[in-house]
Amino acid sequence: MGGTKMETLFTSFFLVFASEMGDKSQLMSIAFASLFKARTVLVSVLIAALINNGIAVLFGSYMGEHIPNFYMKFLAALLVLFFGVFSLSHKESENGKIITSHYPPLLTIIITYVLSEFGDKTQLTTIALTASYRQPFYILLGTTLGMFMADVIGIIIGSYFNKKISHNYLKYISSAVFIAFAFSLLYKLFYK
Repeated sequence: MGGTKMETLFTSFFLVFASEMGDKSQLMSIAFASLFKARTVLVSVLIAALINNGIAVLFGSYMGEHIPNFYMKFLAALLVLFFGVFSLSHKESENGKIITSHYPPLLTIIITYVLSEFGDKTQLTTIALTASYRQPFYILLGTTLGMFMADVIGIIIGSYFNKKISHNYLKYISSAVFIAFAFSLLYKLFYK
């Protein structure tokens, strides 16, 4: 198919941005922003989007042939479920924004985000765009920016609620979002 560099960049940006609005990664950004500092979530989401889209651009077709999607989605569901339960069971730090953990928030967010996006429509879209346009750098740039901008909106929403609502309520709400999302993933995996 091909296309100009700008066409490739804008097409990949708008397709991914539109598909991420209201999607699980944006909902995870809202939940993470209610648990951790917005700056930490912002950096984590950018790194995770680069990793996820980089994998889709560089190795997506290989993974699709050799690693069953079922296992990646099952692992993602378990990780999200673990994080939902984990956030309920751990004490908060003095400032009430960071959950104490043996793992740094940056690593927790990146791993959760990357695994939950494996086999997602955004990753499949990125693979298809790469195959069609054959301009991997502009696909990577456009899809990463599209995903990141959608998640920035989620981070702003999560940070806003973090300032307006008691942190204990936010902890329960965000845990419920993660747990519900995990069960949704498991349901789709086993019953569709």
